[in-house]
Amino acid sequence: MNEPQVNVDHFYHRPVFHVVGLLTDKSEVPAISRDLAASGVDVAAVEILCGEQGARILDADGRYHGLRGRVVRTLQRFGYDATTLDLFDEALRNGDLVFHVPARPADRYRIGALLQRHQVHDVGYFGPGTFEQFPILDPD
Repeated sequence: MNEPQVNVDHFYHRPVFHVVGLLTDKSEVPAISRDLAASGVDVAAVEILCGEQGARILDADGRYHGLRGRVVRTLQRFGYDATTLDLFDEALRNGDLVFHVPARPADRYRIGALLQRHQVHDVGYFGPGTFEQFPILDPD
């Protein structure tokens, strides 16, 4: 089985066509990877950010990705992306992992539910020009 990419310096303006979420329990990563692979996701295309290095890659204020990064993040501060950026930046600095799972629009709910079953929280989907926050699944 392939493994997710960890802390690859891929600066996203917005990770369009990705389900994203936060994971506190790192021991869930192998099980998540197995379930994603079993559901047809190319696990090698999954990206995980973690720690201070992950926070620098996320780059909530754009300082590590040049003028383009600063301009992109400044403009995002005027919209709803600021909340998501701040949430993910704080989570990374507190030890959580940020998952980016590529997903077609038709697959977003299925993949989001799969992640939530493994305690991934604050799950959402970036579509073209949109961000959809998923409701918390009922554990029953």
